[in-house]
Amino acid sequence: MTKSPRQDGGERPGSGRRGFPYWGLAAVLLGMAVLAVVFTFRGKDEKQGPIPAEALSRLNQEKAKAQKEFSDFIETPAGKLWQKHPYWDPAVCQKIAEGRVFTGMSKEQVKEAVARIEKIVPKNQKSLETWAAEGKGNEKWVLRFEENTLVSVENR
Repeated sequence: MTKSPRQDGGERPGSGRRGFPYWGLAAVLLGMAVLAVVFTFRGKDEKQGPIPAEALSRLNQEKAKAQKEFSDFIETPAGKLWQKHPYWDPAVCQKIAEGRVFTGMSKEQVKEAVARIEKIVPKNQKSLETWAAEGKGNEKWVLRFEENTLVSVENR
């Protein structure tokens, strides 16, 4: 095929070789079409069989066990605390209910874990906010907070 010259000496638009952007776009579109066909018709021939009876039985047993454990947990002090604060981890609620204090707790969690807060010294430029607290077992602690997070626990 010969190229037809234009009167001004140039070639007609579209009559030359196609460039990389053209072929790249064509390849991408073709690839998308192939993927659409593959994912549209994939798995049509595969039929799901019924779940085996022993697997269903095991699932039902595990579900019943989990429901029983949950109903037992809700009746404990930790479960009651968790109902009050459902966004807290149940394991953390258990530690709080036992009166344990540990770094990483929020001020609200510490208030739930201790029997009494004796004194609060607000934060200043050189020190962290400090609480003097008494535990549920008459332990005495000095607790230091950075923002809302307990960062230090000292026995006194």
